Amino acid sequence: MTSASIVPAAGQRCIVVDDLRLSFSIGVHEREKLARQEVSITVYMFVADTAAPSSDDIRDHVSYSDLVDQLILRAASQRHVHLVETLAEEVATLALADARVLSAIVDVRKTEVIPQAKGVGVVLHRRRPGTVDGG
Repeated sequence: MTSASIVPAAGQRCIVVDDLRLSFSIGVHEREKLARQEVSITVYMFVADTAAPSSDDIRDHVSYSDLVDQLILRAASQRHVHLVETLAEEVATLALADARVLSAIVDVRKTEVIPQAKGVGVVLHRRRPGTVDGG
């Protein structure tokens, strides 16, 4: 997904974490359970944006750094998941944890499974309950 740009809807802003590379315990095959695998994670978090930022204080904005810190902690854990779909749902939940995030597009790919491919995985789009158009 890093080759295409995501354009937020009018009245929205998009916070991006692009191609974060971390090692996870992931996979259904026995050989995948023996060693951690590199996973690429891209997240687009859509928030309301009615004008130029009124504050230069990070506490007044959704922070990509907070999400990255949580993903690094998750990658460091010993908890194994079988599917990239499961990991993508976890990432979406983390992205939507900040109440200001209206929706998130999450792209999770294993980068070393198929040598002929840059990556294999899943892209999903999750919305905060009660939101509709855009993002």
